[in-house]
Amino acid sequence: MPLTPDAIHHRVAAYYAAIRTGDVDAIVALFAADGAMRDPVGATAATTDAERRQIFGGIKAVFASFGLQEEHVSANPPEAAARWTARGTTHAGKEISFEGISTFVFDDDGKITAMSAYWEPAILGAKLAE
Repeated sequence: MPLTPDAIHHRVAAYYAAIRTGDVDAIVALFAADGAMRDPVGATAATTDAERRQIFGGIKAVFASFGLQEEHVSANPPEAAARWTARGTTHAGKEISFEGISTFVFDDDGKITAMSAYWEPAILGAKLAE
C-alpha cells in the first residue's frame, strides 16, 4: 500500500530526530537494505548499513554535538524533499552551522530507498578552518 503524505512526513521527521540524538542504529533502520544514501551529492553512494554507519561516524569524529533541523518538508508520495539547517559544535568547541536540502524516496514499507543530500562541503570546510 503506498504511503500517505502524513506517513512520509512522519518518516522524514524520524530521520532528522535520530540525527539530532545521534542514534545511528535508528538512522540505519530507516533505510531499505540496499537503500542509496548520497551525502553529499557527488560522493559515492552508501548502499550498505556499514557504509551508512561510516558516514555518521565521520560526523561524530568532527563534532561533539551535531543535528539537522528540518525547516520545511514537502511530501509527494513516494518522495519528499526537506530544507534543513545543520548546527554543531566541534570537539574544540567551535560552533558551526550550514544549510542544505535533502530528497527522499520511500518504498511501500516506508523504508528509504534513496536519499540525496545537497550541501556544499567546501563551505563546511571553510567554516571549520576559520
